[in-house]
Amino acid sequence: MRLLSIFLILLFCGLKSFSQDKIYKKGGSILKVKILEIGVDEIRYKLFEEPEGPAYAIEKDRILKIVFESGRTETYQSNLKDPELYAGQSRNAIKLNFLSPIFGHTQLGYERSLAPGRSIEATVSIIGLGRNDMVELSYYDPNIGYREVKRNAAGLGLGIGYKFIRTPDFINRSVRYAHLLQGSYIKPVFYTGVYGENILEYKTNTVNTKRTTTFYGALNVELGKQWVFSDVFLVDIYGGLGYAFDNVKSDDNNWSSASDEYTAHHFSVIRTTRSPGLAFSGGLKLGMMLGKKKTN
Repeated sequence: MRLLSIFLILLFCGLKSFSQDKIYKKGGSILKVKILEIGVDEIRYKLFEEPEGPAYAIEKDRILKIVFESGRTETYQSNLKDPELYAGQSRNAIKLNFLSPIFGHTQLGYERSLAPGRSIEATVSIIGLGRNDMVELSYYDPNIGYREVKRNAAGLGLGIGYKFIRTPDFINRSVRYAHLLQGSYIKPVFYTGVYGENILEYKTNTVNTKRTTTFYGALNVELGKQWVFSDVFLVDIYGGLGYAFDNVKSDDNNWSSASDEYTAHHFSVIRTTRSPGLAFSGGLKLGMMLGKKKTN
């Protein structure tokens, strides 16, 4: 009786050692295996039909789920959107549009990650804090000869956009630590602002400088790519296309090279046809990460 009990125990342990697990692959196939090890990037196993055969490995990104012989299930389908993969990363960033001063304003931005693959970004443009273009390179005033007039724009522009960031379609040691805010993206964005500027007013035998106020708005869709280095520094390059509208009007007596009925440089966006018309946006942003999340 004692020998029979020992035999049954050994038989049970032997069967338990080669119990069947199932790996469900993304292609639809199912592998009947014995799981040996679940690593960071891959899973090692033996085929159930060959318990003494070689050990195999499969990358986690190729797996939907594992059903263990006990009935417990582990899923891997949406691991790239698991917030735990990005634990400890900074979720906020401040930016400066590196090229904006060339176009007559200084644009500052703030971005916050809402979830893996999603973020919101707001910008503020200080119009006039940058290069001061001339309304006209030169024109002849009968009273004083050749004269140059600066645009002298001053005002404020705002922008708000929602980013859809493309997450990697695979995961291994080389991309596991990709940042929450890193990757290619598409961003619907709304710009608006108000500023004053000089224009030229033509009258009989005289040319005067006149101050005017411009209001503008634009709805663009921007495509870009952002890189984050060491969770400290970032580079963001983008370009966009959409529609802009404003209150700019022109006639034979009032004229500005920067803003008229047919085209307008509104700093954050450039309108290229009559309002409402096509608008372009773009830039190169440099930034710093803020608010690093503490981990235990």
